[in-house]
Amino acid sequence: MQIKDVRPETFTKQIRCDRCGRLAEYGDAEFPETACIDLKAGYGSIFGDGNEVQIDLCQYCLKLTLGRWLRIAAPGHMKSLMMERLRQLGAEQHGGGSPMAADGSFVEPEDLPVQDPKTTGGPTVRNAPSSR
Repeated sequence: MQIKDVRPETFTKQIRCDRCGRLAEYGDAEFPETACIDLKAGYGSIFGDGNEVQIDLCQYCLKLTLGRWLRIAAPGHMKSLMMERLRQLGAEQHGGGSPMAADGSFVEPEDLPVQDPKTTGGPTVRNAPSSR
């Protein structure tokens, strides 16, 4: 027999951007768009062996500081790229066990709405490379 109980757990209620100070509250649209980096530096790291490295950036500061190097693709881009590459391979090359939409074994993630670049501010981000 299992006897259950309830205990409070901590959760992140607010995130403040370390660059601009913008505050995002849990439940706000900005909250899940915040980029949070939290890593432990490894042996020989430029950050120092075993040091903790952390930063929280709102989506605007992320785009302003790293936008030049970010790879941004439209929803469904990776699926269409994968399906095209699978079509190029014959079933005999990959065993025929690949997930396909036709047999119901391919599960699509929910597509996210595409953001209008004019409303996000900052520099324009280049488009994702097209498949060849």
